Parts: sequence; structure tokens; C-alpha cells
Amino acid sequence: MKVISETRLAIRVARGQKSQQAALDAWLAERPLDVAAPGLAVIAEGAFFELAVPPHVALERLAGGCVCCIGLLPMQVTLTRLLRARHPASILLLIAGASHLERVHALVASGKLGVSLEQRR
Repeated sequence: MKVISETRLAIRVARGQKSQQAALDAWLAERPLDVAAPGLAVIAEGAFFELAVPPHVALERLAGGCVCCIGLLPMQVTLTRLLRARHPASILLLIAGASHLERVHALVASGKLGVSLEQRR
């Protein structure tokens, strides 16, 4: 897959509704809330509870499980669909566990997912 340089991916580890909502809110606070601005999207792993997102932010869900092992194909499909349908400038990937965080970073850095890794500020 070709890297789409204008799309940046941020990865945060957050398990449970309160933790994922807090990570989502912090990520959104770093971005302008201008609805006319390029899109924002969130992919939340294992988040089968309500997450409050503004209307202009796309929210996708992934089943629980490591996104670089058993969830790699669903994550690739979800990312591809988001990139084609919404053309987001930034995507937040909320993963439930940090055990394979380095592998997820390496996968994104390899360019195989079609996005570039956003550096944490």
C-alpha cells in the first residue's frame, strides 16, 4: 500500500471506557475543532461501549485482541476504508494493551498501512 503522507496516525494505549474517552479527549484537544478542517478519525480496539466524538470525527471499532497479531487484517481493512472514504488528516488508534506497542509502531513505520506515524508531543 502506498503511504499517504498527509494522513498521520497517533497511537495511544487505553483500556476501558474512561481511559479511552480520556485519551480521545486529549487527542482532540490537540487539534482544531474547525469542522471545515481536514477530517479526523478514531479506531478503537475493544471499545464496545459509548465513546463521545464530535459529529465530524469518524469512529470505527475493532474487536478486542492484539492489533499486530490476530487483529492485523481487520485493522488494515478498517484503515483502508477510512482512507478511501474520509481522507482524514489524522487518525487516532486506541489500543487496549501495551504488550506489542513496539510492534505496532514498527508496522506503521514500515509504511505497510498507508499512513505515517505521528510523533507524540
